[in-house]
Amino acid sequence: MTKEKLTEIRYGFEAAYVDERFSSNLAYKPQFVSNNYKEGKKVISAIENELLVCDQFQISVAFITMGGITPLLQTLRELEKKNIPGEILTTNYLNFSEPKALEKLNGLKNITLKMFDVEAADEGLVMQKQIFIM
Repeated sequence: MTKEKLTEIRYGFEAAYVDERFSSNLAYKPQFVSNNYKEGKKVISAIENELLVCDQFQISVAFITMGGITPLLQTLRELEKKNIPGEILTTNYLNFSEPKALEKLNGLKNITLKMFDVEAADEGLVMQKQIFIM
């Protein structure tokens, strides 16, 4: 990643978390996304839009199900065709992740899929849904 890009990302974080008056490129300023059906906004649309313009991505989620990944599969396949690398981290917490969903993701050549073993760890993985798209 270039020094200029890192600077723009830093400025975006400073504007979002330190001082809202700080000047930054809106493309690098974190934003809150939520479903708002009255305005026609969906979280999944925001995620897809960001994925389609990224150079790489990192996603961490507590579990993975077919219902969760099915809406993203076409986009993830497009990223695979473009050789856009991605990393996905999940857990085996309560064995909630579905093997079929994990197999689908693991079958994509551009994605590195990792699972945090909560049963073998001395302490749990503190996690919120996080998506980092660059």
